[in-house]
Amino acid sequence: MTIPFPRPRRALTTALMTAALALCLLAGSGPVAAVDNGALGIRPANESDFFHISLYPGAALEATAIVTNHTPTAVTLLNYPVDATSTPQGAFALANQDEPRPGVGGWVQLAKDHITVAANSELKVPFRISVPAGTPPGDYAGGLIIQSPPIQGKTSTVDGDTAVRLDVIQRQGVRIYLNVAGTAVSTLKHGDLSWQKTGDTLTFTLPLNNTGNTILHPSATLDVSSWLGANTQLKFDTPESMLPGSALELHARLAQAPAIQSGTAAATFTSEAGTEQSETSVVYAPWPLLVAGLFLVLAVAYGAWRTARFVRRARHAIAQITEKERESRDPETIPAR
Repeated sequence: MTIPFPRPRRALTTALMTAALALCLLAGSGPVAAVDNGALGIRPANESDFFHISLYPGAALEATAIVTNHTPTAVTLLNYPVDATSTPQGAFALANQDEPRPGVGGWVQLAKDHITVAANSELKVPFRISVPAGTPPGDYAGGLIIQSPPIQGKTSTVDGDTAVRLDVIQRQGVRIYLNVAGTAVSTLKHGDLSWQKTGDTLTFTLPLNNTGNTILHPSATLDVSSWLGANTQLKFDTPESMLPGSALELHARLAQAPAIQSGTAAATFTSEAGTEQSETSVVYAPWPLLVAGLFLVLAVAYGAWRTARFVRRARHAIAQITEKERESRDPETIPAR
């Protein structure tokens, strides 16, 4: 929230309002905090970590979450279901409250959206999850969120005429993994393996897309071979998981890369969908060396052209001399008088 002082500068005020809104949204989005942060917690009643549920299309199930309040005062929390997503880095994340809920978040029904947990106690939160008839088979994911009231931040002055206050929203969530019965399809598509050199670091990128209906856990390695004889093996970043329909990019980095490289890079990635490979050529050199090499090639080409030209002229001159000598020795070529 932004509080403008009298006569604020319009551009600065607008920028600070935008930044404050973005930070407030970030405080309530992205990967949710741990299931229990020592003050508040939420967990399944009958499982140790997350909900793991299997249902047929059209079926429903009753389940219970346990919300724990470790603080000495009662707390009232907002409670709501959401869908889950995989971030571009491969982390599991629960969506924001205002985002669409076409999956688990829309199939969970809670008795009420606000709960009050007494001091140093636990509260059972029952819910019902109903899978619509005709739902395609496969893995789905979502979660239950508990969200505390906003914590008012401190007001600070920026540039002497604008005050900014950021209110923080804290939330925690427990995951719900749902498998809808049917034929499981595990497929993983990949894009082109690419690379980029920045300073002394060579970064390789491998795009992946989970086109099946099951959760995948890919891992990948990279073999970099050089025509100059140097070979290197690298590991890509390992994502936590890939939900169906998600896409991400795996990265592998070679620090202190050689100044000159001419070879290939081959990525081998494995998941529940099998093992595949992607390959690309890696050729680069410093610009000064390339310019020097170009001048060397041009010099060699020019020298070869001059040599060839000299040889042709020399052969032509020798041929003329030889022809004249032959004519001088052949009497038939001497004209009659």
